[in-house]
Amino acid sequence: MTNDLFSPAASLWAATTPARSASPALAAPLDVDAAVVGGGFTGLSAALHLARAGFRVALFEAYEIAHRASGRNGGQVVPGFKPGPAALIRRFGADTAARMTRFAYGNADYLFELVERLRIDCAPTRNGWIQGAFSAASGEYLKRRAQELNAHGGDVEYLDADAMRAATGSAFWPAGLREKRAGAVHPLAFARGLARAATDAGAAIHDRSPVTAIAPAPGGGATLTVNGHAVKARHVVLATDAYTDRLWPAVAQSYVNVSSAQIATDPLPRALQEQLLPLRAGISETRKITYYCRIDPEGRFVIGGRGHSSEQLDPSTSEQLRRAAVARFPDLADATWRHGWACRVGMTMDDLPRVHRLAPGVWTAYGYCGRGVAMGTALGRVLTDAIRGVPEGDLDFPVTPIERMPFYPARQFGATLAINWYRLRDALGVPA
Repeated sequence: MTNDLFSPAASLWAATTPARSASPALAAPLDVDAAVVGGGFTGLSAALHLARAGFRVALFEAYEIAHRASGRNGGQVVPGFKPGPAALIRRFGADTAARMTRFAYGNADYLFELVERLRIDCAPTRNGWIQGAFSAASGEYLKRRAQELNAHGGDVEYLDADAMRAATGSAFWPAGLREKRAGAVHPLAFARGLARAATDAGAAIHDRSPVTAIAPAPGGGATLTVNGHAVKARHVVLATDAYTDRLWPAVAQSYVNVSSAQIATDPLPRALQEQLLPLRAGISETRKITYYCRIDPEGRFVIGGRGHSSEQLDPSTSEQLRRAAVARFPDLADATWRHGWACRVGMTMDDLPRVHRLAPGVWTAYGYCGRGVAMGTALGRVLTDAIRGVPEGDLDFPVTPIERMPFYPARQFGATLAINWYRLRDALGVPA
């Protein structure tokens, strides 16, 4: 398995979707209503919705559409937040928490409706998502969480040991929780479908067009430097998540970059396909440092987890993922693992995404903490609402000020220490 950052076959998703003709790189100065920086789910969704709202839109992607995390994630469409409704109420108040909950638990519905309406060929499946307990304590936590979520409009069911065995084909998990509205897509095909829809709506997409500077304008909006050319925009969407780096330092200093790595088998024998994950629901775990897995529509087993480097799948991580797969499903011991890849994702300290107004006319959303397929797509629409003039208090997600991480220069070292600490907690069976 290899993972060259520029290799078209680095991931399963790149190897199993038709090639896309690259959009032209920006080659001249430009003046637009709205500039979108980043060609992942958030940026593509924003470009689509802005173009449909009548804005002249240009999207700039440093490499190719969905080249990074949006094209390399697991494809799980999971609604909701990691923190439960009670935690949201304590932090934001009952009214805002209720609006956030409706939004978050409806974003999977929204994505699948979008796929159907835009006729995006991305192998959508809607068989739910399972969170598996890895200890008795975490099983009790999931029982309480199921009750809490259903009391606030969720549609989940608690699974005891027998139900988990029936749902997964494995005795590894003593209990679980199934989110019925969840599902999965081919993430790269979904992103490319959003790009096509955005182009059809009138948005201009520019591949190989890195934005190297954003200079806010006194009256709102900004001037962007793209391939050495000036792009004047009255509105800007910064949709770069874990790849923001120096483009807007305050944003880059408010989250931690972690590596998400995955490997995938060849299509499994039919009998084994029927035995493993018979509901075809994806599964992750209550571990803080979790593994996640699913079977794709062609019968390949895909498993992911934390990697050791930003965008390269190292041999030790690949072997760690293989061992994790076999521990959960021993019949995978002789499987052929054909694909391996990795990407960076942005993680906030409280497991909640962020929406910020960075300057007049300049907006961003990021920090999806492993739920970016549904959340990033939905927040692209929220950013469009903000640009259209919807008052901040009426948006589906609260706008908050940036909070710089304490001791930011040491954040990645701290993240490594935190990951090791959480691995110890996981080993002791402490719920996440």
